[in-house]
Amino acid sequence: MNDQEIDEYFATARPELVAFLKPFGIFGAALDIGCASGRLGEDLLQAGIVRACDGIEVHGEAARLAKSRLRRVWIGSLESVADEVPWPHYDLIVLADVLEHLVDPWSALRRVHAQTASECRLLLSVPNVRHYKVLLPLLFRGEFRYTDAGIMDRTHLHFFTRDSLQEAVHECGWTVRAIGSHMKRRYRRWYMPTRLLDPFVAVQTLLLVEKQ
Repeated sequence: MNDQEIDEYFATARPELVAFLKPFGIFGAALDIGCASGRLGEDLLQAGIVRACDGIEVHGEAARLAKSRLRRVWIGSLESVADEVPWPHYDLIVLADVLEHLVDPWSALRRVHAQTASECRLLLSVPNVRHYKVLLPLLFRGEFRYTDAGIMDRTHLHFFTRDSLQEAVHECGWTVRAIGSHMKRRYRRWYMPTRLLDPFVAVQTLLLVEKQ
């Protein structure tokens, strides 16, 4: 991949996460774990939601691009760089579309809980496996097929619903402060029963959690 291809692949805008965080004020320093090319961190900075943002990214070329957008970037997995990270300095930790890729998401949630300051908050997003495009083929055709991207991305090692994600964070010492979802605009029209449809049409679940 050249720089443009890497940036396009790893720099998907996340306006839903920026909008989700806005009501909760301004954070000091943030750490984006799995920051890709740094697009989310850059958007949080530009929106004035965080005053500084660092990142961790395992993909070397994406991390190199992130260094031009974020204050500091560690290249490697969370486990490999954890001892270098000044965890108590961060007010916000971001795990956006990361947990589903980890061998042990619960271990990561416990690690972050143990090493951060008491007032630190954690922003999470995961694909919603309860989406109708997953459920209906499974229910009526017995299909559970992986794809190159999306909810059934073949690189996903774990799957979550809203309830199972909340259970996971609670098990690891976190309390849910706010719950959100990301669904396509066509489901948010005034005549749509959005609240009833949400569990089945939201492509992602968003959580803001804090220490118990």
